[in-house]
Amino acid sequence: MTRDRLGPTSGGTMLELFRSPRRAMAWFVEASLLSVLVCCAPGVLVGWEHALDGERFGRTLSISLVALTSLYYHGLYGPEPLGARALFLTTFRALGVAAAVLWLAFWIVPDAEMGDRVLLMSLGAAALVLPAWRAAWSRILRSESFCKLAVVLGSGELARSCAALIQKDGEVLGLRLAGRLVRDEEPIDAPDVAGRYRDLRRLVEQRGVATVIVATSDRRAALPLEELLELKFRGVEIAEGIDFYERVTGKIFVRELKPSQIIFAHGFSVRRRTLVAKRIFDVVCATVGLALALPLMALTAIAVKLDSGGPALYSQIRTGALGKPFRIHKFRSMRTDAEKDGAAWAVENDPRVTRVGRFIRKTRLDELPQLWNVLVGEMSMVGPRPERPEFIEALEKQIPFFRQRLCVKPGVTGHAQVRCRYGASAEDALEKLQYDLYYMKSFSLWFDISILIDTVKVVLWRIGAR
Repeated sequence: MTRDRLGPTSGGTMLELFRSPRRAMAWFVEASLLSVLVCCAPGVLVGWEHALDGERFGRTLSISLVALTSLYYHGLYGPEPLGARALFLTTFRALGVAAAVLWLAFWIVPDAEMGDRVLLMSLGAAALVLPAWRAAWSRILRSESFCKLAVVLGSGELARSCAALIQKDGEVLGLRLAGRLVRDEEPIDAPDVAGRYRDLRRLVEQRGVATVIVATSDRRAALPLEELLELKFRGVEIAEGIDFYERVTGKIFVRELKPSQIIFAHGFSVRRRTLVAKRIFDVVCATVGLALALPLMALTAIAVKLDSGGPALYSQIRTGALGKPFRIHKFRSMRTDAEKDGAAWAVENDPRVTRVGRFIRKTRLDELPQLWNVLVGEMSMVGPRPERPEFIEALEKQIPFFRQRLCVKPGVTGHAQVRCRYGASAEDALEKLQYDLYYMKSFSLWFDISILIDTVKVVLWRIGAR
């Protein structure tokens, strides 16, 4: 299967932005537009002979990079498309933040100043040009010429999920759903069911279907093998449902996962040199992080002590790699008697959380002491969330493959932490497990770096904390 024809790539080693070729293309065009606008501003204001001189090139590049970074962290390249009004307001806010950062940088380093008028003109023009370009791009992507028809084979949960993904994210995927096909003996009992397996060839020929996604949970069922082979040789793309779901969502479909799919799948294995590189990376990040965060940690400890009596630090037993228990350290964000009735998940607006605790949980300041756990080797910078032994024991009975997440070190942040909300139930734990297993399958140092970059966005916008 040719991955770039279907839309998103594997994504295990790259930012969310580059998981979709269409989002990557939008970023590339907008980077080019920004650079052109920043380069042209000096030409308009002080003369075209100064527009591209070597002295201004570094400053031009800096403005473009800061603006693009701000656009990224404001969600302009996220999986959810923005409406026209939200697009304009978000772009305006992102470029405003970029301007503030650049003015501060130019104030600190006066020699690097490019001029207030240049900065204002370039970013002001970008605030008008970028939303107009993005609206036009979005209209083009939604057109039939740029979206290929896809058929999903299957009637189970995986098939329904694949169909729902195409209906929801078709603009990003470059696909439109022609319908689902079910087995010949099954009833047509859903709005998205367009027929049965025997209708596959006719549907492809009549509608011009370009992609067939095989998402059957039971491969022993009678698939239309001859039709699939014929269509493949005729140039129709035949995609495997599990693989499609993983690439689009960045998680593994656990509900229909079989042990053989883990044992024989590509991934789920780590080379020793990757582990060594990851450990070196963890030590460097933890050391630098502790050194830089020491004043902030001192202020946080004082604030916790002043807000409520009791110790500033809170220690708790968590389960580490291979089930080995360790003691995690955090700044205390709840009352000292928070667990007088036993262990319990945090809930929305949890009454046990103190005033300072609510702030440090939202900003993730409570997790800074975990850098010590990373430094001593009990945790990693990136990995599954460390759970309490009593929670793991209960969740293992409800969720298949839950214990497999213990095969790697838990992390201060992780793929699940930056992609979904705080887990407070078995259903939330299942959702996070799907991301954790995908992380384990796609394990690499570059994937860790991309997760850390996305963690900044989660912290800035206080996503998912309770």
